[in-house]
Amino acid sequence: MRLGDTFSLRFGRACLPFYLLLFALMLWSAGHAATLEEQRALYKRANQALVAGESRKFAALAAQLKDYPLYPYLVYEVIRGRLSKADGAEINKFLTIYPDLPISKDLRRNRLGFLARNGRWQEFLDLYDGEGDKVLQCYYLRARMQLRREENLLADIRDLWLAGESLPRECDPVFTLLYGSALMTDDLVWQRFRLALGNNDPILAGYLSRRLSAPERIWAQRWMETHNNPARGTASPVFADTPQAREILVHGITRLARVDVSRALAHWEALEKRYDFAATESARARRELAIRAARDGHPRAGELLDAIAATDVDDTILHWRLVTAIAKKDWENLIRWTEVPPPDSLTPQRWLYWRGRALEETGRPEEARETFSRIQKERDYYGFLARDRLGIAYEMNHRELPAQPEVRREVAAFPHIERARELHFHGMRSAARREWQALLDRLAHYQLQIAATIAAEWGWHDQAILTLGKAMAYDDLLLRFPVAFEDTLRKYAAQRKLDLAWMYALVRAESAFLTDARSVSGALGLMQLLPATARETAQRIGFRTYANSYLLEADKNITLGSAYLKQMLNRFDGNLVLATAAYNAGPGAVQSWLPTDACLTPEVWIELIPYEETRKYVSRILYFASIYDWRLQQEITSVRDRMSTIPTRKSLQAAGPQCDPPAVAMNGGH
Repeated sequence: MRLGDTFSLRFGRACLPFYLLLFALMLWSAGHAATLEEQRALYKRANQALVAGESRKFAALAAQLKDYPLYPYLVYEVIRGRLSKADGAEINKFLTIYPDLPISKDLRRNRLGFLARNGRWQEFLDLYDGEGDKVLQCYYLRARMQLRREENLLADIRDLWLAGESLPRECDPVFTLLYGSALMTDDLVWQRFRLALGNNDPILAGYLSRRLSAPERIWAQRWMETHNNPARGTASPVFADTPQAREILVHGITRLARVDVSRALAHWEALEKRYDFAATESARARRELAIRAARDGHPRAGELLDAIAATDVDDTILHWRLVTAIAKKDWENLIRWTEVPPPDSLTPQRWLYWRGRALEETGRPEEARETFSRIQKERDYYGFLARDRLGIAYEMNHRELPAQPEVRREVAAFPHIERARELHFHGMRSAARREWQALLDRLAHYQLQIAATIAAEWGWHDQAILTLGKAMAYDDLLLRFPVAFEDTLRKYAAQRKLDLAWMYALVRAESAFLTDARSVSGALGLMQLLPATARETAQRIGFRTYANSYLLEADKNITLGSAYLKQMLNRFDGNLVLATAAYNAGPGAVQSWLPTDACLTPEVWIELIPYEETRKYVSRILYFASIYDWRLQQEITSVRDRMSTIPTRKSLQAAGPQCDPPAVAMNGGH
């Protein structure tokens, strides 16, 4: 077991009295090691003794670490190892002394679960602090029920019950109380029924329908049938024009639009003639039809988006208006749709860049130039593209953060920082991140900036980058774009003939240089490779053995990631834009996104990428690469020069030129 991993203590019953004594000894001992180096060595030995079950050796070592930042972690492990035997005073003592420790939350949660499972409800209520997942919330309600703390109890149970997903079985006893109460009405069941179908959980909806009265159950059955087969349910309904009927039909239309927008449109136009839909119902149906038409490139998409009432236009509608106009080269509509500033939640650079492009395409070059000038100072994808359109060199506008030595001393002495430093030193990365994150919300912006510099000095680049973002401090490019793992990245960039700045941009975007990064999809390490992809790549390039743990080692991860990146570049004939998209979304998806009739300019193709994550990823990599040119002190390659025309599917593997290169001059456009 590695140092810093979660420990499991299995001491015999004979040791328990000793550990009660040890806990007191650890809390009040005055002994300590003299230097930080000595403390670190003692902490390592204490952990080893703890894992080995050498209780007396552990006690002697721990007694010398009272002043060490990680001393509470030793105390915690002792308590956690005997959680079922600890008394409330022991737990409360720790939580009182160390209320801000992330592991204190773990201790409280684990203890609460133990108390609830053993029916110790009064102790549970004494310890519960109002936080926790659904299971703990249900235990809390059960404790109140068992102890007859009945004020607002049924209302609180009802509020928890109203969820669009199934709830843990630990909730069943309190839900039984709710089912037998006057609060359980048809109206309440309908509320959760709607939530369940809105969450696409027909199994839960079917279960709930059995709690409705007989007449209402008929409507639930009709709703379920329409949910499961919206084409049939909205084709020629026999429902009378009632509020329930209209709600079911709108639900059916929004479901049908996701799979067949043409049929959904036809059904909706017929239904509007037969049913007196409320304005809100019509708006909901028309919005879904417009969005789905835009996603599918339906010929009526522009018309449907344009028909959305001004009061109903939001970020999503504006996005699809932009994409639809670009796809159809509907420059006049794009100009009209971009006349008013976008909401704050939309990137104004994107909005203004494409307004400028539309002005170019409609023969208004001076207005276009003025529009591009409004964003050319932005250090991002659209700002750099605007500079390309204007024909001016990039400016990085790097500004190093001020040193502020007094603030640095203050921040470095915060307990969370000290504990994070030591956890990071000992390789306890997850625990270190939890300590760091627990502090961030408490710091002012100037303190966050200093904290970021401290993290960077430790080589903890991902947290430095995250902390700078929280501080909204974007101009120190040395901190935001670190040149880490340089020897390895240079080696494989040269070996595979890859653009080094592009590789750096990809690592920065994928993991922010966190060697043990893990994504929700299972990708691992610096270059975020899926194990299956890494295994296939390892076999292809001649690895004798392969283990998923290789991906958490920087050198092996970069070896495999660069080989896979080269594979994507070769597959798409050296087109960096397509290779970048394929690295994120997979080559099959990118192949399916290629145009069928005519080549596209790369910035148009990027805007039309169906996956929002991939669209943002590709644009981010492109401008990160230009910044890394600057960081690597080499000639800056523009975003424009890293992009190639997007070929058609048929021409992708054709020999010779596939398309004419796109023009970038102000007059004539692409």
